[in-house]
Amino acid sequence: MADKPSVELVAYAEAPKSEPEATLGDEQHTHKEVVITGFIGKWSRGVATTITSNICKWFGISLGSLILLMFASFALWGNTNPGEYDWTVSSSDYSKDQDAITDALATADALAGAAVMGSRTTKSFIHSMFYIYEHENNDLVANIATAVNLQTFCEIESKLTLLDGYTSFCALTPGTSQCADIDLSYPLLYYGASHDWSCPLLEQSFIDTKTTEMIDALSTDIGELQYGFFFDKDVKENGFPSKVRSMVQLGAPLEGFETESDDLSAQARLYEDFIGTWEDVILPYMGMSHGQTASAFAQSHIKNGIDVRYWGFDLQNREFLRVVQTDMFFSLFSLMFVFIWIWIHLGSGFLASISMLQIVASLPLGSAIYKGVFQIPFFDTLHTLVIFLVLGVGADDCFVLVDGWKQTAELVPRKKEQSYEDYLCDRMTVAYGRTAQAVFNTSFTTAMAFVATAISPIMPISTFGIYAALCIVINYIMVITLTPCAVLVYEVYVQKWRGCPCPCNDKPKTDEEIRNPVKEMEKTSRGGIVERFFDNIYIPLFAGREGEGGEGKASLRGRTFAIASIVFCCAWGVFSGSMAFKLTPPTEQERWFKGSHMFTGILDDNQKLFLGGVDDQYVKMVFAYGIEGIDRDKNLSGERFNIYKPNENRGSVIFNTNFDITNALTQADILAGCQLLRDKVCNAKACSGGKLARSGGVTCFLEEFDTWLGGLSLTRAGLSAEDMKTRLIEFRDSEKPASDPIAGSWEEVIGLVDGEIKFVTIPVVSTMQTLKPVDQKEEVREVVDALLEEMDTGNEATGKVITEAGIAWTWMVTERGLVNGLFTGFAICFPVAFAVLIMATKNLAVSAYAITAIIQIVASVMGIVQSIGYDLGVAESIAGIIVIGFSVDYVVHLAHMYMEGLEEGKITSVDRFKYACTHMGSTVVAGAITTGGSGSFMFFCQLTFFFKMALLIVLTILFSLFYALFFFMPLLLLIGPDTTFGNIDTIFGGWKKGAVTKPSFVER
Repeated sequence: MADKPSVELVAYAEAPKSEPEATLGDEQHTHKEVVITGFIGKWSRGVATTITSNICKWFGISLGSLILLMFASFALWGNTNPGEYDWTVSSSDYSKDQDAITDALATADALAGAAVMGSRTTKSFIHSMFYIYEHENNDLVANIATAVNLQTFCEIESKLTLLDGYTSFCALTPGTSQCADIDLSYPLLYYGASHDWSCPLLEQSFIDTKTTEMIDALSTDIGELQYGFFFDKDVKENGFPSKVRSMVQLGAPLEGFETESDDLSAQARLYEDFIGTWEDVILPYMGMSHGQTASAFAQSHIKNGIDVRYWGFDLQNREFLRVVQTDMFFSLFSLMFVFIWIWIHLGSGFLASISMLQIVASLPLGSAIYKGVFQIPFFDTLHTLVIFLVLGVGADDCFVLVDGWKQTAELVPRKKEQSYEDYLCDRMTVAYGRTAQAVFNTSFTTAMAFVATAISPIMPISTFGIYAALCIVINYIMVITLTPCAVLVYEVYVQKWRGCPCPCNDKPKTDEEIRNPVKEMEKTSRGGIVERFFDNIYIPLFAGREGEGGEGKASLRGRTFAIASIVFCCAWGVFSGSMAFKLTPPTEQERWFKGSHMFTGILDDNQKLFLGGVDDQYVKMVFAYGIEGIDRDKNLSGERFNIYKPNENRGSVIFNTNFDITNALTQADILAGCQLLRDKVCNAKACSGGKLARSGGVTCFLEEFDTWLGGLSLTRAGLSAEDMKTRLIEFRDSEKPASDPIAGSWEEVIGLVDGEIKFVTIPVVSTMQTLKPVDQKEEVREVVDALLEEMDTGNEATGKVITEAGIAWTWMVTERGLVNGLFTGFAICFPVAFAVLIMATKNLAVSAYAITAIIQIVASVMGIVQSIGYDLGVAESIAGIIVIGFSVDYVVHLAHMYMEGLEEGKITSVDRFKYACTHMGSTVVAGAITTGGSGSFMFFCQLTFFFKMALLIVLTILFSLFYALFFFMPLLLLIGPDTTFGNIDTIFGGWKKGAVTKPSFVER
């Protein structure tokens, strides 16, 4: 770089000089006078002057205000209950269409003779209990249908059906108050639907005969519909079942609620409480119990040689909350670790206590602003992760201020005749100015990283970003308000405190104690392990020892090692980046529990291990006529839809008032639509057989209505409009679809609302299997969209056609949102990080080096994620943004200190390299240990989300530290600006008086 003198040195050379004065120790020293310029300098001087004028007063005000606000904020603290729509992008068209069809089905009149709403006549899939029975040795292929095993299955299921409260939750027989038969219980296939659950031992010969009959029936479509649900997929080949399953469905809606979707949270709590009573019975029966750090469901449940797994949404919700509470126990260890490490690094239990207080206080304070000011009621398990993030960020902020304060003991010696108050004011001015800017740079970048997640269309991730950003900002505010007061209290009082009940006693340090302190916080010896590493290993390794390489130059060996280090980092970054680009959205259900937990993969097993009937493994679609959309602002409660309460008030269906099922053109359009669905070609990878719909998968009510009319010697053409309605309603009440003659009905196909046919639907079983990757589902959706255009004939009496497919389309939007949110976050965070770097360093070259390091850090972390087999799921998408926020911290601190070295007279890049490592190296390492250490305790958590976040946080910290020390700093050593090269001030108009924006020094 150019060798002309720096503008700072020019300013120094032109400054007036004076003779050095004697210090309090009567020793001659060259000292530096604090020069106040710019906004930060003046602000720092004002804060320092205010605090030092009455240290105890301002410490008391800051601490008291914090404690008062913290306790007041606890009123708004607490999680919300998880719900079905939490992760649904409610603003998407697919979600709106699904809600419109769902609400239309819910408003449809019951079949004639059916019980009224609220009497649990619906057998709920959501509120049910699955049982999977396997041999204790899961790989054993042997007949599981034995007398002893069936008795065991019966006894296990009886623990639910014989509960005292079961009659208040069972599905009822329409028109009665009696519990309906349980259709999907495997043991009841042998004991009979009306069995009293006494579970006697059956004759094996009877069991064998019955089993053979059912297996033989599986060769027909009707038989597979009846029995395919129960048996494993290899039952036909083996001739016996080796795995079986049951499902006990509870009734919905509960008394006091109109529909199953009415006040989901309130109903869910009632169901979950009931399942809690079941847990109290089943766990002792199985010989299991919940431990302090492990759930009973995280272990295998073995009974009489049978491995039993249970699952249901209500059970999973209870388990999820229980495991979260258990996992949060490990946050106590994180708190303890961080507290001990802060104490060790700062050398003060008092300062460590104050630091921990403000870190912990930021959580309820952030919640108060989040819920009170931003009016966001949603607070999920995801949000509890913030504690692990704030521990690292908050501790790092405190380290910067306190380490800066220690260094001012050398930078700002006390002048002769200077009052102790003025001396403290000078020191705090310098330390505060450095902290206010350095911590602002890192806090702003980290907060912006979380703000980037706040633009995500996925509400839990969006709100997580808002809450995390608030906590980061609150930490910054406290580190520039409470922490300076605490440092001064420690400096003046606590170091000599001996048993006084208040650290602010009336005996501050005397001049003698200042000259010969009992325990000086700012001791200048660099005897710590980290300091010795930098002084004895790191700096000599890259820059060489004193005398090597010539004045202002690194040694040949050091330059060689620096080049090798940079080349290695670049090669690794490129390789990791190529791996990161292979990341894809999840190809299966998100797994929230570790592999040993019985819930892990149970949904996939339900799909993959069992026959599940002809259609169970394929996505079911509904095509609806007569529905315009959903009115989000119109709800039974009178409240508008709130995106932060996604499970409530999702809106009311808007019917097409022009829809007329009696119109001949409308009927023709519907029949044509049925045929289009059967004939639609689908060459997407997820479609099988080249068609969109499975053979026999289109249920066309109008075709079956015509057949029914033919049996009455009638035709549609011969019916008047009124007769058409009457006959359709009669057909709806009396007949069943040919595709499901046992449990099916036309209730949700012919949409009768308040006696009028408002809508009709065409149910379709597609050829797309469930759990397909998002890119494959998007291909199928393109086929569906093209089909919808074909079905839209323009007939006013028919109207448009809309469709829904359960979670297939809505979760597709969520999956794509995870990916898009990550890259949108990158698009925001990288420019913000670069802008912060320019603001911090005021140098384009240093900023360019730093952003290159940050890009490689992100690539390294995401590349490791891909290489170990993770998809771009919830944890990975959030971590991708967090990586940027954390990775910039260490680079910014070192870059800031490198540039500050010029102000201290360090002209060459080697001298500035040494200055940055000496003055900021230990602080950066201490911050890395804090963040990595606090996050590492999540490795012991049961939720895979926390485990993944532990891995991702630790990887981020390791790579951030590695690239800061072995890429960024060596790059500065070799080609870093040694004077004013790349300085913004030089490029845009040269040096201007007063450009320095923080306290600086002029030697006297």
